[in-house]
Amino acid sequence: MIKRASLVRLNESLSNKELRSMARLLSDLMDNVPDVIYFKDRQGKMVLVNKAHARGLGLKPEQVVGKTDFDFFPKDRAKLMSKDDEHIIRTGEPIVDKIERATRPDGIDNFVSTTKVPRYDEKGKIVGLVGITRDITKRKHLEIMHGEKERLEKKLKALEDLNRMKSEFISVVSHELRTPLAIINEAISLLFDQVVGPINNKQSEIIVKAKNNVGRLKKLIDELLDLSRLESEHFKLHYSLVNLNELLEDSSGFFKNLAQEKGITLVYNLPKRSVNIFLDFERINQVISNLITNAVKYTEEGGKITIKLEMLESKVRILVMDTGTGIAHDDVQRIFHRFVQVSKKAEAIKKGVGLGLSITKDLVEKHGGEIWVESKLGVGSKFYFTLPRFYTSSVLDQEIMDKINSLIEKDETAYLINVLFINFKLFKERFNLVSEKLFKDLTNVIKDSLDNVKATKDEKPRLVFADEGFSELSILYPMATEKDAHLVCKVVKQRIERYLSDKKVKGVFTNIGISQYSSEGQLKTSHQILANLNIKKVYVGSETRKFKRVNCKLDVEVALPNVASEASKTIDMSEGGICFSSLRPLKTDSKVVIYLKFDKNKPSLSLKGRVARIIRTDEVSKSGKSLYRIGLEFIKLKPKDRLRIVRFIKSVS
Repeated sequence: MIKRASLVRLNESLSNKELRSMARLLSDLMDNVPDVIYFKDRQGKMVLVNKAHARGLGLKPEQVVGKTDFDFFPKDRAKLMSKDDEHIIRTGEPIVDKIERATRPDGIDNFVSTTKVPRYDEKGKIVGLVGITRDITKRKHLEIMHGEKERLEKKLKALEDLNRMKSEFISVVSHELRTPLAIINEAISLLFDQVVGPINNKQSEIIVKAKNNVGRLKKLIDELLDLSRLESEHFKLHYSLVNLNELLEDSSGFFKNLAQEKGITLVYNLPKRSVNIFLDFERINQVISNLITNAVKYTEEGGKITIKLEMLESKVRILVMDTGTGIAHDDVQRIFHRFVQVSKKAEAIKKGVGLGLSITKDLVEKHGGEIWVESKLGVGSKFYFTLPRFYTSSVLDQEIMDKINSLIEKDETAYLINVLFINFKLFKERFNLVSEKLFKDLTNVIKDSLDNVKATKDEKPRLVFADEGFSELSILYPMATEKDAHLVCKVVKQRIERYLSDKKVKGVFTNIGISQYSSEGQLKTSHQILANLNIKKVYVGSETRKFKRVNCKLDVEVALPNVASEASKTIDMSEGGICFSSLRPLKTDSKVVIYLKFDKNKPSLSLKGRVARIIRTDEVSKSGKSLYRIGLEFIKLKPKDRLRIVRFIKSVS
């Protein structure tokens, strides 16, 4: 009452002009606030509403005044609102921030927060109420999503715990089974070798069957152990510098004999120059063994299996191709899933539980590689897998090899800095020097630049090999930090650029540490093999293609010979190529023409490309068909087309 009397005295003391100004301010507030504001009398009739209130009803404010909620809302809804109004007018108790789900007059469901307070006259008598209603649908949806996120996180945590318990259980059981199985195997061997006494032919047949089944059981236990290890947080690859040619050749005798027993021809197609890269010897040997063993298993007598090792620009690729039974189109997607066997042959089903290819895929991906398959039922299969080309050489001194492997074993900090000359054949044509002289000059430039680098803990960076055939040089820098390694890269880059400038060669690019995207989409400037062994790269060339990829959604049309063209969208792009989704499982290394649309108002850009990889995804199209992720490398890109691509990439970077 005192406050209201004060308000009356305040109004009496204001001039008409001031009152009009205050009324205008209140009117501006009412009309511009997005919340619904309304005044009601004791009978529930609207005395005054703002524009937001009327707009929500699809009316103007003057069309709302004098009416009640029963004129706009369903009867049940209006009754609830009227009940709240009557309570306020009867008791004088306000309702603050009442949250409820409501249906607007246009039929749209939403969440609102309503506050209603009593309105008094000068004598303190309740003459109606003032209400403010705010749409909090977005807020509620966020709260619901947050709650759903927490629920899913708890569920995920529970599933992870169950998965961990499952892996631990498998590991414990498998380990417990190995010892008695080894004893059984030894006992069977003693019987078969007649150490404990002679056996007849019938007994020998039974013992052979028992021995074969023990072998099957051992293989199953080993696969289950591998599965539990791969799922473990403590799983670790044991890298060493390995000659990939020798790895394949060492096991070739065994697999050729295995194939010969079934009347199958097994051929190895290896490059003449050795390929040395970092990998876990045992694990990659396991990958190759799984793929070749499967090829032998599913290839009939008279068939052929080909093992091919190829050097690509940033990776090595191994192909295991057979002329076997092949895989049905619908089964290709499931081939790498756990406990899946797509073959209907009784012999194949008996010999495994469907873990081999799943483990193979995990091991390849742990190495940072990719694996995929192309197959046609009744024709045969092609299994491809790649490994990052962290390091290669034709000849490497044993001293250097031992030094590198020693660093790995001791977990010492070290950097390998690879200087790669991209498209060296084109690059050397820019000079008036013969190839050998050019490469020798560049080698000396790098050696000189290393002489000016300070030693770290008595260890200086040194050139460990220079290989013109692979157009690369490698620098070993033990006990170095990231800063030290980057400094060496910078010095090398500057000295090469100075050499090129002295020779008056223009248009040659040098990039430090530009590499492929990781699976998470992060650009990596250095690869880490173990905790403290890293690889950095310096790319040099007139057409350096190791550029940053950008995510983009451009219209692309893919033209194939004798097949209708396919419209798609790009996933990402670089100066070297694009990645896009396709309904067709294109063939690796096949040549295609694409039409790339940068601008709706300009013609498409016609480009030639080579299919570098095909990965079948879990995604499906609107028609329910499986989608493939295709990696395409541009072929013989014209300067004007490259410029257009570069401009686009810069515009979206």
